[in-house]
Amino acid sequence: MECIVDIKKEGKFTIAILPFNPRTEFDIPKGTIYVKCIVENIEFKSKLMSKGDGCYFIIFNKQLLKNLGISKEGRLNVNLSIEPDIVAAIIELENYEMLENEVLKAISERASIRRFDSKEISDIQMNTVLNAGLCAPSASNKRPFHFIVSKDREKMISIIGTNPYIKMLNSAAACIIVCGDTVVQGTAEWVLADCSAATQNILLAIHAVGLKGVWCGVRQSSDFYKDIVKTFDIPSYIRPVSLIAFGYSDDNKIQPNRFEKDKIHFESW
Repeated sequence: MECIVDIKKEGKFTIAILPFNPRTEFDIPKGTIYVKCIVENIEFKSKLMSKGDGCYFIIFNKQLLKNLGISKEGRLNVNLSIEPDIVAAIIELENYEMLENEVLKAISERASIRRFDSKEISDIQMNTVLNAGLCAPSASNKRPFHFIVSKDREKMISIIGTNPYIKMLNSAAACIIVCGDTVVQGTAEWVLADCSAATQNILLAIHAVGLKGVWCGVRQSSDFYKDIVKTFDIPSYIRPVSLIAFGYSDDNKIQPNRFEKDKIHFESW
């Protein structure tokens, strides 16, 4: 298929949004969409990423942009030839057969969503999500995690400041700040590991109960960190590690297949 696209900067990526729904056009109802493309007589292969609602895009890495002679800021009105890469799809199906169940499905399908509507989260949903976090493993079973839950719109907006990565708090129904007790778990690395495990459990539970969410890192000594500590009156020995914004959303983006063989090493590197 031939089409015209704009290659442009969006956040930290340079992308081209396709002007059609490739699932419909290429008759690929499910699974990862692999494609072969030609831009400026340069051939390359890629897998499409989804924004939800049939909107897909290609990410152009630095090397590809360099090969195309396009700056990282992009270029408008670029001729793109694109077709499905059937061979890559077949290889994926042949080599990467996996077991399936509800837990594995949640892990595979959960995606980071940053746009929410105003619908309220129920108490049973919240309790389920928090319990999942408390079920996380921890070093020496010390369980240092504490969760600060907020539905207060004023508080959530107040900690956004100038941080562009947490603007979703403007629309999130709630947030959970995952914190670690540095006295209970004296090793800093274990505090981070324990709270990260709790964060992942919470994200999976959010997906499982029909909500959407996103993980926001909290860098120690940053303004974001300081604003959280001040706004929620957190003691000095408690360290905020992550913030999860969540709620209902009509963004139905599903995580693409992330099985990357070159990142798996058996026995040695």
